[in-house]
Amino acid sequence: MCVYSMVCDHYYEKWYPYTHPWQVVPPPIQPIQPAIPQTDIEEFRKLLERAREYDKRTGQPDCDLEEKRQRVKKLAQDLGVEISFL
Repeated sequence: MCVYSMVCDHYYEKWYPYTHPWQVVPPPIQPIQPAIPQTDIEEFRKLLERAREYDKRTGQPDCDLEEKRQRVKKLAQDLGVEISFL
């Protein structure tokens, strides 16, 4: 498995619990904020850039699977966040 693919899997697994909160009682009304922190999105972008570079250097330039990209994009969309760099 290439690094790009591994990074996509990591963030999917990290963010997936946001779609299934265990909280039964709704929290007090607050301004709507994305469930995924902006710092996570920026970290994800930087790691993907580095993963692409590493995969190119190690002979795996086309390993980023469309299926994994779409899975992460769909999850982010469900959480109200746009990930344009995938």
